[in-house]
Amino acid sequence: MGQLQSRGSVWKDPGAALDRVISQSHEEGQCLLYKLANYKKGGELLDAYRIGGGREVEKLILDQFSVFMYNEGRGKEITRTEYLKWKLRGKTRDECALNMEPGEKSRFDPLNFWQDHEACWQMQYRGNLGETLLHMLIICNTRAHSRIAKILLKCFPKLAVDVVEGPEYLGASALHLAIAYNNNEVATQLIEANAKVDQRAIGSFFLPRDQQREVPRTQTDYEGLAYMGETLLNWAACCNNETCYNLLLDRDADPNAQDSFGNMVLHMIVVCDKQEMFGYALRHPKRPAKNGVLNRVGLTPLTLACRLARSEIFREMLELTCIEFWRYSNITCSAYPLNALDTIGPDGKTNWNSALMMILNGKKDEHLDMLEGGIIQRLLEEKWQCFARAEFLRKLMIMMMHLLSISLAMYLRPEYGQTLTGTTSKDIARYCFEATTLLGCMYYLVLQSGSEIKNQGLVPFIIQLFHDPIQLAFNISNLALVGCVPLRVFELRAVEELVLTVAVPGSWFHLMFFAGAIQLTGPFVTMVFKIITNDMVTFFIIYSIFLLAFTQAFFFLYRGTPNRATSKFTTYIDTWMGLFHMTLGDYDFGELSRSAYAPLTLITFVLFMVLVPILLLNMLIAMMGNTYATVVQQSEKEWVKQWANIVITLERGVGSDKCKSNLEAYSLPLPGGDDRRGVVVIKSKSKTRARQRKGALTNWKRVGRVTLKALKRRRITGDALRKEMWGLESVHTTPIKSSKRKIRAPHADFI
Repeated sequence: MGQLQSRGSVWKDPGAALDRVISQSHEEGQCLLYKLANYKKGGELLDAYRIGGGREVEKLILDQFSVFMYNEGRGKEITRTEYLKWKLRGKTRDECALNMEPGEKSRFDPLNFWQDHEACWQMQYRGNLGETLLHMLIICNTRAHSRIAKILLKCFPKLAVDVVEGPEYLGASALHLAIAYNNNEVATQLIEANAKVDQRAIGSFFLPRDQQREVPRTQTDYEGLAYMGETLLNWAACCNNETCYNLLLDRDADPNAQDSFGNMVLHMIVVCDKQEMFGYALRHPKRPAKNGVLNRVGLTPLTLACRLARSEIFREMLELTCIEFWRYSNITCSAYPLNALDTIGPDGKTNWNSALMMILNGKKDEHLDMLEGGIIQRLLEEKWQCFARAEFLRKLMIMMMHLLSISLAMYLRPEYGQTLTGTTSKDIARYCFEATTLLGCMYYLVLQSGSEIKNQGLVPFIIQLFHDPIQLAFNISNLALVGCVPLRVFELRAVEELVLTVAVPGSWFHLMFFAGAIQLTGPFVTMVFKIITNDMVTFFIIYSIFLLAFTQAFFFLYRGTPNRATSKFTTYIDTWMGLFHMTLGDYDFGELSRSAYAPLTLITFVLFMVLVPILLLNMLIAMMGNTYATVVQQSEKEWVKQWANIVITLERGVGSDKCKSNLEAYSLPLPGGDDRRGVVVIKSKSKTRARQRKGALTNWKRVGRVTLKALKRRRITGDALRKEMWGLESVHTTPIKSSKRKIRAPHADFI
């Protein structure tokens, strides 16, 4: 019997497992399952269906298929032994022993998750992926295959409990596949056949793409076309299938059940970006899903939407979770909960998993869209008015005094050759300014940085410091200024002046932090950093390659020439600096003719000038122009992000008690008796509630008239039309919330 080469182990690409099975399904000696039906839409069952239709297929199934099932279709509990017999079938004794070695077991091996469970189709008659005939028929997804699947399930309802046993599609039931292929007829029949509504699909194919490797990423981004949350209810929500979602809830499926990553229905709706399903699941009349549940990395559906940059569903979630206080015409006053939104937690500590923090740390354009207008901008304005503006002005005044003392201390510094320990009035004034500078450095290093470390911890402080180059350079400058004290004591003046040359500009660059909060200069601050971190880094890498290559060329061309000592190419370092000057246009054309290989030197020079000053420098200018155009186009959004970062930085500089009092100042407690707080927003809507009701009533009447005319024209009833559309006796796409008083709507039989 033909076997796949790597059965029992995970493919490097789990998505290619089915493709390999399809490509090998024509081989001689293939398993019996692929003779009955295969993924190329052929097989004995399909031939019987084309010849005799459904009756012939049903007769064939009842007469001959019971031998392929445990206890003639009644099923039984299968053990590890049954699985190992299927896994190792057709292998030699040495191959079996090799597969049994503990060190050879993959982390996706089904034996790692094995629990004895019920099955109907025998393991020895399964396909190369561990699938049954019912799974294959649903995957083929044609009208004939669906018809045969319903006949097979009608004859042997116990097949509904079977799951795929191979590592790639482990745990996938027929109901999973029916939902994925939007086959509501088969899905309904499976549920009526008592399929397990809590079954989980945990195979490697159903994982996020960065988790399909043997060594997965520590923190996943949840990206992957087949990652839909393992549970059946999650699959129904991700496939936007309200019918199956309602049918599963009728069988007591849990919308708050979490998968291996801690994601529940609302999380998965965010991952798959199904905006219309979020409100449906959150406000379901029978069993609504809980909002605010944390997954394994501490993310709620709201914060997950921020991390994945789902801007549209983010706004929808905010509107669904707000509490409306009053409404006048199209003006509404609502409160938006801050527990998952604000960077300040109820206890005053920094909430690193908050929605606002996720948005500010995001790199996508959609993150900028989330900052523009709405509740986020309102929250930032409240923070700014409450405490950030006063703190900003206070820090700016302290910074100006600090820079003034540094400048005066440097201005009064004696010239080279004069002593630093004089007793004149000028020296005494310099001592005072130097002492003031040291006090300022200690204030920033001990009080300000120490307060931030106390509030957020050492590791988060260091991580945040490396994400803020301005603050990092300023702290290094303060450390360098403090380090000048021992250099003064040991009279290392040359080293001290070298340190001051680096430290003083770093202190002045801290004004860029304050310039970012001003709308006039904020976008340009962002532009400077984008050019330095993106364009300049890219240019420097390419430029270094060209420069090093031509440095070696010119160094060897001038090697051994008589007048080499007077040229710019004496040593390797001098050659490198000489080419750097040539890049900027500083070169002596006559010096090229004094080389031992003057024609070759001239050709190398021309080639260098074409590739480096002309090509690379113009490429850098074009890149910077492109960055400038991008930033100017999004200048308002970029400034809001820069301003928001400054507000959060100022917020982290105060203690948790002060942050808690600030939170209570710009928010108010929400009803419910817990510690939830919200920010109040008054805004106008495009339509009043009366106009919304009027529009809904008008649409209801219009649809009713069109439906009645269509029914009269075709001379059928509403129930007959519903059966024709869905192929079922009764399907309620939208569940009806039960009430004690029953009111019969007009034309109820037709709506």
